[in-house]
Order: sequence, then structure tokens, then C-alpha cells
Amino acid sequence: MSPRAGLPLTYLTRFHKFPVQTLKNQERYNELILDLAKDMACILGCIEDVKQFARLAQLKQAIKDVTPLMEDTTNFIVEYTCDGQGSS
Repeated sequence: MSPRAGLPLTYLTRFHKFPVQTLKNQERYNELILDLAKDMACILGCIEDVKQFARLAQLKQAIKDVTPLMEDTTNFIVEYTCDGQGSS
């Protein structure tokens, strides 16, 4: 690699640390959001398992109330991260 090829990167890291750090932070947040979506998808599977054996009316109602919220939130996260812009 030519010494000149590294100049733009050196310039960015030396004089524009804020944007480079911002990009690193955004990447970290994106990974956290994807992990959250995966965890929520797993929880939806658990909810479906519990739903099969639910006998108490309160538990049935809680499942009924939480399922759409979990689905909507998971879908929003997936759309947000796929768009990369947050417009859904």
C-alpha cells in the first residue's frame, strides 16, 4: 500500500475523531438492536409454547396482550435495521 493511500484515513482519524467514533458507536448500537430482535423472536416462540398450556384466564389475557406488542416491536426493529434509515 502506498503511503499516500493511508493519508485520507490518517486525516479522518486525526482531525475528525468525532465522526469516526460516531460510526463505531452506530455499528455497536446496530449490533445491540439486532441482538434484541433475535431475543424477542425467541421470546415469541416461548410465548407460543406457554399459550398451548395456559389455563388461567389472567395468563391467557397477558399472552393475548403481549403477543402483538412483541410482534410489532420485532418487526419494527427488523425493518429499521434493513432500511438503515429508520423509516418504516
